[in-house]
Amino acid sequence: MPYINIRLGTTLDSAQKKQLYQKTTSLMNTVMGKRPEVTVVHIQESAPNLWAANASVLTTKDPVGAYVDIKVTEGTNSPEEKAEMLSQTVKMLQEIVGVVQEACYVVIDDIPANSWGYNGKSQAARAASSL
Repeated sequence: MPYINIRLGTTLDSAQKKQLYQKTTSLMNTVMGKRPEVTVVHIQESAPNLWAANASVLTTKDPVGAYVDIKVTEGTNSPEEKAEMLSQTVKMLQEIVGVVQEACYVVIDDIPANSWGYNGKSQAARAASSL
């Protein structure tokens, strides 16, 4: 039950958003082994001037500011899967959004199963009930 928050210093058209939703969900399935039906992708757009790199405010002429936060249950992915997801996420952004800042960060947060819930139950409780 991953949650992916994609924050961008630009505005996307509906086709780009659809591509990001689909490609992110697909990567979470193929790279991280997550079920698409419980994968949530959230896109947040903002003006470029709300981003800065090297203390310089970005403009529409600069590469796009981007930050992706991926939340998964701790212990459900290998270091190799995470490394591949980090790489593929940046490639996806470049393909769909265009040139992104070199300081484009992708973070994978491993949340302990007792601190991460789905539909009102922690992942730990869900796992225990499926045994």
